Amino acid sequence: MNNNNTLVSMNYSGSSYQPLPFFEEQKSEKFHYRKKLDLNLYCVKHPKQTCFIHISNPNLLAWGIEAGDMLVVEKSDKVFIGEFVVMEIENNFCLYELIAYTDGEFVFLSLDKGKENIKTSNWNNLPIVGVVTNIIHQLPRKRTHFIA
Repeated sequence: MNNNNTLVSMNYSGSSYQPLPFFEEQKSEKFHYRKKLDLNLYCVKHPKQTCFIHISNPNLLAWGIEAGDMLVVEKSDKVFIGEFVVMEIENNFCLYELIAYTDGEFVFLSLDKGKENIKTSNWNNLPIVGVVTNIIHQLPRKRTHFIA
């Protein structure tokens, strides 16, 4: 990620709350009732420890993360193997995956091939912003119009 990334903190305002209709993929005759979904409640478990990071780095595609995606990042006391971690290095947000704990060292794999991997015996000293809990990805709209 580069310095074009934008950190957007979550400021939830109760006045803008508007749950949207929510449907299950498969309808069940047994449980047919209307549901509402608020993406803030779905994506954000701890609002005071959560921020959004807009991705502008095109080098994360191998992990399914594209430029324009939004990361939901939560500050956490724990990091588990397989989780994506955001670190702030030289005023840039960098994305890593904790891939191993071997020989007393934590191994963080950089998701951007242009950044170095990190090995450390104490991950608490790293400039960790938080753990990625969700990735919001918008599909591009198709612009081809068909006329009958």
